[in-house]
Order: sequence, then structure tokens, then C-alpha cells
Amino acid sequence: MKHQVIRNLHGVEIKKCCASCRFKDLTRLISARFCVQHNKGVKPKGCCKQWALSDQLESAGSAGGKVKRKEYLRYVLAVREEEALASQRGLNPLHKTIDQIRQEFDNKNGSIYIEP
Repeated sequence: MKHQVIRNLHGVEIKKCCASCRFKDLTRLISARFCVQHNKGVKPKGCCKQWALSDQLESAGSAGGKVKRKEYLRYVLAVREEEALASQRGLNPLHKTIDQIRQEFDNKNGSIYIEP
């Protein structure tokens, strides 16, 4: 199946798939995504009828990018590793969304972005 390609507001071509969807959340595995809409793991190249373009890809090409702090990226990794470890132990951990993780980090440490 060939993926449909769309253009965002800035003319950037984007493949319509789980990897570009606003409802995806990254897991520790590069090859896996978690769909917060369906509350289950999904494959990056999959797609469903509820697909919606992610905010990040909607702004791609706008020249409004920011660089995330290393401390924030390490924090995300630590949260995902903790969730994975809990799953391996047979527990059913609450899977935090990226927005929840960002808010937690921001409340404790300030902005997730490097300030110019």
C-alpha cells in the first residue's frame, strides 16, 4: 500500500501515517509508537481513519524551530525507561504522553528549550 502524501501550510510534503499523526506518542523503541487515541501500540507506517497531522509537522518549514535541552531529552528517556521496566516486571504502568512529560519537566526545571 502506497502512503498518501499531503502538504502542510508551508508546502512541506508529509506522508500520511502513524509517524506523522498528532495522536502518536514515541516509545523507547524507534520502531514503535503508542497511539493515545486508541490507547495501544502502533507501527510507524500504519494509518487509520482518525489520522490528524501533528503540530510539529504542521509547523515544519516555518523557520520557527527550537532546540531542546539535553537535560529534557534525558528526562524523557528516563521516564520511558521507567515505564518499560515496570512493564517488564508485569506491572501495568500509566503511559505518560509527551505533553505530560514536557509539563512535568517545565514545572521542575523550566523550559525544555535552549534559550538563545
